[in-house]
Amino acid sequence: MRARSSLDPAGTRLAALQEAIESVVGQSLLALYVFGSYARVGFDPHISDLDLIAVLSEPPGRQLAARLDRMHKDLAKAKPDWDDRIEVNYISKQGLANCLTETTTIGVISPGEPFHLVQAGREWVLNWYPARERSLKLTGPPIEKLIPPIPTAEYIDELRRYLADFTNRIDDNATLAWQAYAILSICRGLYTLSVRRSVSKREGASWAEQEFPEWADLIRRAVQWRDRQRDAARQDGSTTVVETRRFVTEMARLILE
Repeated sequence: MRARSSLDPAGTRLAALQEAIESVVGQSLLALYVFGSYARVGFDPHISDLDLIAVLSEPPGRQLAARLDRMHKDLAKAKPDWDDRIEVNYISKQGLANCLTETTTIGVISPGEPFHLVQAGREWVLNWYPARERSLKLTGPPIEKLIPPIPTAEYIDELRRYLADFTNRIDDNATLAWQAYAILSICRGLYTLSVRRSVSKREGASWAEQEFPEWADLIRRAVQWRDRQRDAARQDGSTTVVETRRFVTEMARLILE
C-alpha cells in the first residue's frame, strides 16, 4: 500500500521516495517498510529522519548501487530541506532472514554519509529489531515474515556496545550537530536500557534530565542544537566538546555496569 501523504509533508516525501526506489529497483523490490520515529509517536516533520528498509531479491551489487546513489543525489538536489534526513537500508531477503547468523552485503544511505555498500553482521540488529517491533508496511508481506525473532537480550547487548562506543567518536572537530546526536542518542539509549522501550530523542532527553539533573543543562542545550541542526552542523563545537566528552564518558560507565 502506497504511503498516504494527506497533509503530512513527511508523508509526501515518503511517497516520493517509495516511487523513486521502485523506479530504480523494479521487480527486485520485494518489500518496503518505514520504521523509527515515523512509525511511532514523536516524529517531528521539521527535524526527524525517515528510516526505511528495502528488501531485495538479491544483495545489491555495484551497478544497482550506482543507480541508487544517483537517485538519492537527485532527490537531495530536488528537495534540499530533506538532504541528510533519509536513511534506507537495502538488504536481500536471504540476508535479512539470516541476519543473526551470517554477514551480508547491504546498501546504505544515512544522514551524514553518502550511499555505500557495507558488510552487515549481527550489529545490525540495532536496525532490524526495532523495525520488527514496530514499522509501517509500504509494500510486501508483514515484516515478521522476513525478519526472524530477535532475542531482546541480543538487541540490548548490541545497544550497550553502540552507546559505549561514543567515547571514541567525539573528536576535537565535532560540530554542535554531532555532539547533539551523541548526547541525545545516549539519553534515548539509556531510557531503552532502563525501561526496555523505545522512545524519541526528545522523550529520552526529558527522561534523562530528570535522571541526571547534573547534566540537565547540557541535555537541554543538545535539544536546542538538534532543533537548529542545519545551522549546528556548520558551527564550531570546540567550546563544548570537552563537556560533551565528560558526559559521554560518565554515561558509558553506567551503560557498561
